[in-house]
Amino acid sequence: MNKLMTWWEEDLSGDKPVLTSSNFWDIVGYTKEELGNKRSEWITKLWPEEQEKMKDIIKNETWEIDFRLPQKDGSSIWLRETGRWQQVENGEPKKISVVVKNVTLERKSLERIESKEKESARIAREIMELCPVAMALFQVSEKSTKLLEINEAGIKLWKFTSYQNAAESFVQAVGESIPPFQPNGSKSIPLSERLAAVIKEGSIEFKTFLKIKDTDVNMKIHMKKIELPEKILVIVYMLPE
Repeated sequence: MNKLMTWWEEDLSGDKPVLTSSNFWDIVGYTKEELGNKRSEWITKLWPEEQEKMKDIIKNETWEIDFRLPQKDGSSIWLRETGRWQQVENGEPKKISVVVKNVTLERKSLERIESKEKESARIAREIMELCPVAMALFQVSEKSTKLLEINEAGIKLWKFTSYQNAAESFVQAVGESIPPFQPNGSKSIPLSERLAAVIKEGSIEFKTFLKIKDTDVNMKIHMKKIELPEKILVIVYMLPE
């Protein structure tokens, strides 16, 4: 078994101690005497809010939950408990089996990524607000396109009444502003195809004619992809010509 993984089983039909793999106590950082012989005893070591989550989650036939276990030196580790009922009678389990994995490094890496994302978003917002060029930031997935940020210049250009108004209707507004054909007779390219192109190529730049709230606008647009874990962001620079 992976050195970061372990398992235990508890018989709920009587006052029997849990069965554990040989590395269980090393992974949790306690001895059997310090931690106790039952899950109900173990969770008393957790913070109060996590104790409640751990009590509730076991009511499900299967579950997975991440929780912090304080260590004797004052630090804490993140553990992931994946469990299931066994030998169910009258809707109640007689035994539960659980795999436990130390996910401390995984959680810390995720926290660092989230911290960097928040800092990047903060810097992006500041740049966007200072920039005279209309800018917008989208999160793109296979199923949807979501506006994350738009600066003041973008709100004014598209004649939105507020950021909330832009967030709720930007994609629809862009779609409605694209005429079937450009002034030169060429067929207009919809936003979905532009986004697909930028996701494939990394960045694109093009000129287009739009009709924004009955106002004709010739616009130069640059779209750039930013890849983050589980996210694809597209930043768009819009410059009326």
